Amino acid sequence: MAGDSVTKTCLCLERKHPKRRRPRPRQYQHQYGRRTSHTISPLSAALILLSTIPAAAAVTMLPLRVTNNCKEPIWPAILTQSGTGPASSGFLLGSGATKSQTVGLDWKGRVWARTNCSFPTTTGSTSALPPLPPSSGQGGSPCQTGDCGMFLECQGAGQAPATLAEFTMSSDTNQCFYDISLVDGYNIPMGIISLLSETDNANLTDIPPNLTNPVCIGTSSLLAPVGDAPDVDFGTNSTYPLPLDQSVTSSFVQDWCPWPLQLTPPTKPGDGVYPYPDDSIQRPIFNPCLSACAKWNKAKYCCTGDHGTPATCSPSLYSQQAKKLCPDAYSYAYDDQTSTFIIPQGGGFEVVFCPAGRSTRILATFGDQLRQLAQTGHATRDIVSLAQNVSYIKAKSAAVQVTVPKLNSVLAVLVGWLLALAVAGGFGIPL
Repeated sequence: MAGDSVTKTCLCLERKHPKRRRPRPRQYQHQYGRRTSHTISPLSAALILLSTIPAAAAVTMLPLRVTNNCKEPIWPAILTQSGTGPASSGFLLGSGATKSQTVGLDWKGRVWARTNCSFPTTTGSTSALPPLPPSSGQGGSPCQTGDCGMFLECQGAGQAPATLAEFTMSSDTNQCFYDISLVDGYNIPMGIISLLSETDNANLTDIPPNLTNPVCIGTSSLLAPVGDAPDVDFGTNSTYPLPLDQSVTSSFVQDWCPWPLQLTPPTKPGDGVYPYPDDSIQRPIFNPCLSACAKWNKAKYCCTGDHGTPATCSPSLYSQQAKKLCPDAYSYAYDDQTSTFIIPQGGGFEVVFCPAGRSTRILATFGDQLRQLAQTGHATRDIVSLAQNVSYIKAKSAAVQVTVPKLNSVLAVLVGWLLALAVAGGFGIPL
């Protein structure tokens, strides 16, 4: 028998006794017409036991690509919160370059870009690109945004502000969750492409691409004119036009960040006070913005403590501005319904930094359809048909946003100015 030790074949004879006949104990069984012993060695018993234990299932690997469309090099970073992460958690990526890796179906993590880094060189040579940083080390802040210390391979979360791509590749409900987050602030534009065509899962390949690929553009130099639709790499085509927000102007994008939340605000006037509200001071093209939570770490902004529920935590001025800038992005902790994308699990993603075009309004346009997709796990004919309805998409893209409460524009400017005064002059205004 497979797995048994050497089989003992014996001839069972009955011993005659002058007074009585006693049968030999039955410790044998018939096999293929023979009698064989049950007795096996301890080693064989262990091997048999091990053979009954199912082998650990191999983790399904999915593509995770990072593309740099910026004019300058960036240092993408990847944090693995759980599951099988990529081979590299940080690297230099030149303009126009793409790095392809894989993560497990069990992966949960985030991707962001580090900018304006000046790591010490390990080669001593010069190059058109900044020198490669060392693979390990401690201390320092070599990057202006998204920094994680003197590490090329990030060992933890980066410093705010940073635009985040967040992923939970699988769940108990066979769903994948992902989003663009501005909860910790904004540094550069970002888009996420769901690689629907690179899977054998029919429930994914049937999903229209204009339902799954959010874009957040908060940098005026990359903002397309109103009415333009250049986001061709994100599902925009004549069949499935991507819902692009058409309400944001270039002037809004230039000044959307509340004055005191700018990472490096422009130089103040000679009299040493902030202008009212900022006296049209030209802000830099690269103007990273901290969230109110990242800047002041107060419960009412971070939705913690006494403000730890949706009923007690409202969007701050920063959150309102961020939501107007990028309708499909997380703006504060309780912004789930208008920020989270849910699709069947089993597909990979590409994170694109510095996409040019306009921010998307996918969840505001196809919210009901995406909720139906999340519940049923596949795209129905009605969903596919609506995704092709150009008139419907254009009407939704031009609609006035009502996703979060909005202050009157004059009041918003005044509040930002007062906050700036409080920070600069210590007027005692509670933040």
